[in-house]
Amino acid sequence: MPDPPPPKPGGSKLLMLLSVLSLSAMQSLVRYLGPTVSPWTKTFYRSLFTVGIILAWMLLRREKIRFNHWPLLLVRGLAGAISIIFFFWAIDLIGLLTATLYLYVYPVFAIFFAVLLFKERFSPWILIPLGAALAGLYLIVNPNFEGFSPGHAIGLTTAVLGGVARAALRQLRKSDSPSNIVVLFMGFAAVLSGIGVLLIPGQSWRFTPTREIGPLAIWMLLLAIGLFSAVAHIMVTVAFRKLSTATASIMTMLILPITAVIAVLYFHEPLTVNKAVGGLLITAAGIGVSLLPAPRRSFVKNPDH
Repeated sequence: MPDPPPPKPGGSKLLMLLSVLSLSAMQSLVRYLGPTVSPWTKTFYRSLFTVGIILAWMLLRREKIRFNHWPLLLVRGLAGAISIIFFFWAIDLIGLLTATLYLYVYPVFAIFFAVLLFKERFSPWILIPLGAALAGLYLIVNPNFEGFSPGHAIGLTTAVLGGVARAALRQLRKSDSPSNIVVLFMGFAAVLSGIGVLLIPGQSWRFTPTREIGPLAIWMLLLAIGLFSAVAHIMVTVAFRKLSTATASIMTMLILPITAVIAVLYFHEPLTVNKAVGGLLITAAGIGVSLLPAPRRSFVKNPDH
């Protein structure tokens, strides 16, 4: 089956928005499940269901499973897998809003690791969004570091590892298809989270149903998490065929205000002045990174992004 024609720019922005909404819905469902399912178990089923849906989509498109750049795939897969596991864990420990604020510092870390690990040319302009992101983090963790818990450390780790994964992804776009990258990444996440359920205290395969969320509802919600994850990937893959990287990256940062509204209005999570200002700084940093000049490796004349 040949690829469908690329959507028009307006349609691409709509698809990108649907991808953002799907990710926001996925994160909100993880928060809604709460302690009925342990976080590493949530990650396992999210990854497993996403792999199944993406493989079905690849089958319909007759896209082959082919992994080309194994060293980069391993870096992206392992760093991304641990990052998403820790993100789900952080949601349970410190709440949806704070966990999401931590995670979405990753675009700034990605630029840093792209320079450090993959020898992309350093631009002094990166210091501006980097400073904004660090200032935002400083406000989120509290200027006096009061109340900084293991959950906050886990949340911060999601951003650092997410940056490593994103930096590797910037290079993998030259050699591997998005679907193959996601399938391997989710495969790693399923394996690592499954091992974690067996070894880490407090993690369990058993569900803890409540009066509001019974066993059937838990399974339906886990399937929905995987479905929203897969839909987000498919939408962003199609949208990227017409949208610039800058436009798509800026639209991705819409996740922060959408998640903030859901966290505050539905889950009644506190929104302090520090979190609000920190969130604005992190959003500005993410947008700023997307507007930087296209990266170049120091020894390559005209590389792709």
